[in-house]
This record gives sequence, structure tokens and C-alpha cells, in this order.
Amino acid sequence: MAILPTVGTLLMLLAVGTSALWCFTRLPAGEPLARHVTLASQVAPFLLLMFAFIFDWEALDLVSRYGGSELPLLYRVSAVWGGRAGPLLLWGALLGVVTWFMSGRSASNSCEVRLMHGATAAILVISWILSPFAASSGWGGTLNPLLQTDLMVIHPPVVFAYYSLCLAVAAVALAGLIEGRDARAVHEAQLHWARAGFLMGAVGIGLGGLWAYTVLDWGGYWAWDPVETASILPWFALLMIVHARARTDSERDSVILASPALGMLAGALAIHATLVTRANGVWASVHSFVGNEEGDLYDDPYLRILQLFDDGAAGLEVAAYTLLMLALCVAAVWWLARQQKQNLTARGATSLADSNRPLSSVLVLSSLAVGVWMGSTAVTLVGGALMLLLVRGDEQRPPVTIVFAGVFLMLFASWTWTATLVQAIVGMLLFLGPWLMSAEEEELPLTLIFSDTRVRMKFARAMPWFAGAAFLALTWLLLTAEIDGTSLAAHEFYGAPILAIAVLALTIYSWGKTVDARRGNALMLATLAVSLALAYFADKFTLPGDPALMLTDTISRGALAMFMLTWLVIALPPSAKIAFDSARQTIPKLRERGIRAPSNRARLRLFGSHLAHLGIILLLLGHVLTTTLVDRADPSHLITLEKDSAVEFKGYEFTFRETVLVAEDDPEYDYTIGNGFAGFVIEVTKDGEKVDEVTPGILRFGWQTTRSEVDRMVRPSGDMIFILDQQQAEISLTSMMRGETDEVSEIRVTVHDLQGSHLVWAGWGLIMLGGLAALVSSDRSPHSEEE
Repeated sequence: MAILPTVGTLLMLLAVGTSALWCFTRLPAGEPLARHVTLASQVAPFLLLMFAFIFDWEALDLVSRYGGSELPLLYRVSAVWGGRAGPLLLWGALLGVVTWFMSGRSASNSCEVRLMHGATAAILVISWILSPFAASSGWGGTLNPLLQTDLMVIHPPVVFAYYSLCLAVAAVALAGLIEGRDARAVHEAQLHWARAGFLMGAVGIGLGGLWAYTVLDWGGYWAWDPVETASILPWFALLMIVHARARTDSERDSVILASPALGMLAGALAIHATLVTRANGVWASVHSFVGNEEGDLYDDPYLRILQLFDDGAAGLEVAAYTLLMLALCVAAVWWLARQQKQNLTARGATSLADSNRPLSSVLVLSSLAVGVWMGSTAVTLVGGALMLLLVRGDEQRPPVTIVFAGVFLMLFASWTWTATLVQAIVGMLLFLGPWLMSAEEEELPLTLIFSDTRVRMKFARAMPWFAGAAFLALTWLLLTAEIDGTSLAAHEFYGAPILAIAVLALTIYSWGKTVDARRGNALMLATLAVSLALAYFADKFTLPGDPALMLTDTISRGALAMFMLTWLVIALPPSAKIAFDSARQTIPKLRERGIRAPSNRARLRLFGSHLAHLGIILLLLGHVLTTTLVDRADPSHLITLEKDSAVEFKGYEFTFRETVLVAEDDPEYDYTIGNGFAGFVIEVTKDGEKVDEVTPGILRFGWQTTRSEVDRMVRPSGDMIFILDQQQAEISLTSMMRGETDEVSEIRVTVHDLQGSHLVWAGWGLIMLGGLAALVSSDRSPHSEEE
């Protein structure tokens, strides 16, 4: 197998060459064989590396470091993700697959297809720099135990497919910019890929949460870890794109005009998520890739990223991601600026930049100066871009969406400790100035008191955009501020008002015309009053988790939970009813005429949206109960158990009964990996009757590496998670193995009572089903009354 490095190099050359050929030359369209050959060449390097791991071809350095004949077949596949180059070969292959599908829906030499080939070539070049087919150096290693799980076999491919579809959306939008296409045409062209990316993102992010829930010792499915936080940002952008179809009142609708820019931002955020994952040393995360000892000289993550540029091949990789991300962001701003210019020309209006260039220059430079004053690259660049768009807008009617985007950027900067209150106020005044000084004040687009159901529905349809944009911006700014550790409390507390407004919009949407405007206004005001009252008196209620613990200096977890639960409980019945009614109307029609009927496509897509809305409500209910209410770091969850002595916790009695030591050669060894398992049997009783028996433990890999094995007690009300104190257990077990003691007499276990955990997974399932329904019905182009 000494020829493997040479074969791998030739396949890389072929893959990069064919991708670059399709990108930079306009080859004749309509050649199926050429499409298939190109796809085969793009997939071949990944397949060779995967087969090298499967058959343990140790002539390759990656295989000798991360593979091994002792690994089960599935985990030999997951071993491909163990090094830096393997995941990129996978990404290049998946980009090739998505490009192949794109070329089947449009001309194979269209601009967007050529851009996708260019993206594939770029990823393959980056992976080539990382030497995926280097000859073995003779140095052996072991695969990270966290990758030796079934979920890690499928989770990375799904996530990279999600990122590939985000880049497909960006390619369609960028092609529209290059060729000067109409905004609505670009939106319609990218909608199918946005729906596919939305579905794949829901699957991938959910699988990551399931992996964390079952493998990691987090005690939950979500912890706002930087990597998972970054991965959800492009999903929010896709969410906004797929909801743009809901507003089709005019060609100049700002939602449709901005949709292609969001498509480019979705691609940029997908690259950003990859950057967060693979630029370790910048963000503190459970994922470990690139490191840099000097990376802590700056408090700004993007300045830390710049420091990585000279870190050899890994630094070149990080630099490439940064440049690609910036290029897509610049293109998005360029698109918006061009749309503004076309609108001004069509209306015969004048921009502030044209009528008062000195003032415009002062405003732009001042916004940049405020960002530098804060010490934030993120606020500097985004604030400068927003101010540029503001001064290029109508002088008489400044764009309100841009004004308030800048205001909320500064507000969120103060919430995320990026800016002081004074800095945030100065930044807000810069954006409010042109609007306050304008001759005509544009009517504010939103209100919470509605004169009729039509206006109310307009609010509900607009909310996915405004709430999605706000939550995306807030989450991103929190991510930039959390380079040295995640603040789960900040995500929960600051995100709650935005989520409450989004839940209100779902409620209004579900009401439709069945609740008149006056009753609807009364219900909303009553819900607001009740939610605030319940939050104030939260300590009077019995809630699961840790309701008495403080989330901020003045707000308890129980108070925030009661506020959110009120809105969610009010939203649940109408959301469930509209989903049920939609199913009752859609399923018989599908049986009668099939999915190909245009009206049935609209019905199925509408049914899918109702399912997804219900899923979001259920998921948020589960999230509040299992995450907002539970402080996983609180020491009250850590229980010390002495052998055969019962300890009461949350209405149950826990009794440590025995220690279980099972070696890999034991017939009772239930694992296909590791060298041995050490577990501690805990008997769970309630009112004197045995309820269950759990065995949290550790899985040993060699003599120095271990992995915590979490156990769960499954109940109708939700799971109870048992996590062994791994450090204490390792000390006790080492003493047993050395013969220093005959048995372990005391253990420490962390227990999380996650009532409502099943709602999370039920909601996730409905979101995926809804996304699937929308995707399979997305070929129909004309609108219909049913939709």
C-alpha cells in the first residue's frame, strides 16, 4: 500500500482540476456524462480516505494516527473526522453532490453552478494543504473517545451537508448579484435550497443535541457551547428566507429585496461556524482543533483569529475561511446598496450621501469610531455597513429597518458586555439622527394594538424576519463576547423577550380570523399582564429544576420561566388546532390527487409550516423546563452516596448498591470499544418501592483515557440524568486495581431532574417533519389561494 499517498495526490489533483475547470471556463451545458465524471472526481478523494480507514491501510499517516483494526466498522468511518483534513474532504464531496443536483435543476454551466464548483475547489485545496494523504510517519495514536459513538458517524456528514446547502443558497444569490438578476427571481431560485438547508440544519443540530444529551456529561441537550451556537446562526438566516414568501404585496417589498442578501449571509455564517469549530484557542469549547498560545492577548475573537494566520497549514485554512466569509458579507452589503439605488432612481428620490456628502462621511466614520471605541471588530464592521446603507437611503424617508437595526446592534452590544451604556447610547444616537432629522417620518411597521385582523396577520407574517434577525444578532454578539466561557444565563435572559414576541406572532397566526381584533387585543394584553404577575410571584409556585436560583441579580430562573411558560401555554392550543385542521384538509386531498397537483403542493407546504410551528412551541416548552429552570453547575445536584445508605433527592431515594467492573474480554462486556467498564449500581426507590436501577460509570480506553457513561431513568414526565463524578471514580477504581482497597464505599453522582425533556424531542421531530413537507412540495412556482 506504499502507493496510496501517490494515488491520493493524483485524485486530489483531478478533483481540484475538474472543479476549477467548471468554475473558470464556460463548458457546454447539457452533458450528463461530464456532470457524472466531475462528481466522481470530487467524491473520489474522500472515498479513498474512508476506505483507507475501513481497511486499515496504515501507509497513510491519518490512518496510523486515528484508525486501527480494533475499531468497529462504523467507528472507522467516524475516525475520518479525527484529523483536520478528513472533514474537509467530506465537505468537498458533499459540495460536489449538491452541485450535481443544482446542475440538474438548471444549466450545468450557469453562474451559480460554476460558483459552487469554485467553492468545492477551494475546500479541496484547503484540505490538500493539510496533507490528507501524507505517508505514515510511524507515529501511532488513538481516536478521541467522543468520536467513538454511533451519532458521530452520521452527525458530521449531516452538518456538512447543511453547510453545503447554505453555500448553495449563497451561490444562487451571488450569481444574481453578478448577473444583475431581479430580486424576486433570485429569491424564488434560492428558496428550494433554503428549504433543503433548513431541514438538513434541523436534523444536524438536533443530532448534535442528542449526542450531547446521551454522551457528554452536560446533563442536557443544549448548553450554548460556541460550536453549537455558531451552527445555529445560518439556520436562523434560512428561517428568515423561507418566510419571505409570506409577504408578496409588491415588487418593492423590502423583505423580498433583502432575501438574496440573507442568502449570502447564510453562506458566510456557515463558513463562520466552520471557523469557530476549527479555530480552537479562540473560543473555549469542548471541540479541539487549532490552538495558539498567543491567542489570549486580545479580547476580540476576530483579532485572535488574525493571530492564527501564521500557524502553518492550519493558519492558511483559517485565513481562507476568513477571506471567504468577508467576501460574502461584502457581496451582501453590495446587493442591498444596489437595491437601494434602483429604488431611489425609480422614485426619483435622493440619498443622504448624494445630497449631503460631508454629513454622510461624518456619520460613517463616527459609527466606525464607536466600534473601535468599544474594542469590537464585530460592531465596527456591522455598524459601519449599516450606517453606509443608511446614508445611501432616501434622504427624506430614511429606511426605518436600517435605523432600528443599528439601534438594536448597539443595545445588544451593551447587553453582551461589548459596550458600556454611554458607548451604546452614542451609537444609537448616530443611527437615530438621520431619521429624527428627516422631513418625512416613515410610519413604524409594527404595533401591538391592532385595528383589524388583516393588520394583525401582517404583524404575524413579519415577525419571522424581525424576531429572527434580532435573535441572530444577539446570539452572534454573545458568541463574540464568550471567547473565554459561555454565559448560559445571558442567552436565556436576553433572548426571552425576543422569543416571547415570536411566540406571540405564532399565536396570532394560529388565530387567523377566528379571533376578532378587539378580543385579540384583550387576550394579548391579558397574557402580558398575567405573564408579568406570574413572574413576580414565581416563588409561590412549585416548579421543577432550580426555580429559586438567581439568573441575574434581580431575576430568578423561576421568574423567567413563568414569564415564558405563560406565552407558550397560550400559544399551544391554537397552534395544535391549526396543525390538526391542516392535516385533516391535506391528507385526504393527497390521497385523492397526489402530491403533483399544484394545489396539493400548496396545502402540503402549509401543513408543513403548521407542523413546524407546533414543533417550535413544544421544543421551547421543553427548553424552558430543562434548561432555563435547571442550573447544571449548581452544587445541589451533586450527591454523595455511601454504600447501602439511602439519600433522598427530588422525592426519590437513591442507594448505592455495588461496583461493577467488566473487562473487554468478559462475555458480559456490552461495548464494542474501550478496554473496560466501571459502573456503580444505584437503586432508585419511591415511597419504599423500587422504581428503577441505573448504572452510571466510566469507559476506559487504555490506562489514561476515559469517557463518562451517562445513565438515564426514563419517566413519562421526563428523564432523570445520572452522571458519575469521573475524577473521584477514577481515583477509587485505581485503588481497587492496585489492591489498595477491596471496594468503593462512597461515590459522588450529579443528578439532573429534567421534567419535560420529551417535549424537546417531540418538538424537534415535528420541525423536521414540517421541513420535509415544505421541501418535497417546493417545486411549484406560482402562488395559490390555498397558500
